[in-house]
Amino acid sequence: MIARITGTLVDILEKGVVIETGGIGYLVSTPFPPAQLGDTVTLHTHMVIRDDAHELYGFASVAEKALFSILISVSGVGPKTALQMLTLYTLPELVRSIKDGDAKAISLVPGIGKKTAEKVVIDLKDKLDGFTAAENGVSSDLMEALLSLGYKEQSIRAVVSSIDNTLTIEKQITTALQLLGK
Repeated sequence: MIARITGTLVDILEKGVVIETGGIGYLVSTPFPPAQLGDTVTLHTHMVIRDDAHELYGFASVAEKALFSILISVSGVGPKTALQMLTLYTLPELVRSIKDGDAKAISLVPGIGKKTAEKVVIDLKDKLDGFTAAENGVSSDLMEALLSLGYKEQSIRAVVSSIDNTLTIEKQITTALQLLGK
């Protein structure tokens, strides 16, 4: 089982990336491009083995990977649908929607109908107590500050997992700006 991959981002595809490490290019489906071409990235991965394919799914944080694993445990939610959920919503937004019983928000995800959305809410509502914004490595203040400076959420999510969230917000912003290349 491949639990984590670190390498050079060599290609960004519609639903994933190619990460080269040790001379091998791994196709990893991700909810966002984790960085710019040529950057060294680390993704926490979940491998799905089927009769016709071996698929690797990658996430910026352990919390996103854990939520992905929980989502695919729901009958009717496969890896591609779970990835769609994490693409449409940030981890805190998705957890909040499920905890609040907001099946309507879940049903906005392509591939999820009303019944499946209700099943996700019912099955997972009590299983997500450990998920908070802090586990995602992103304080809402840091996210808001970087968004107000004009950075895209995808770019922010790509770097914040490497920032120590015990630092002051000023130091977190400074570190994020350095990582974002400003």
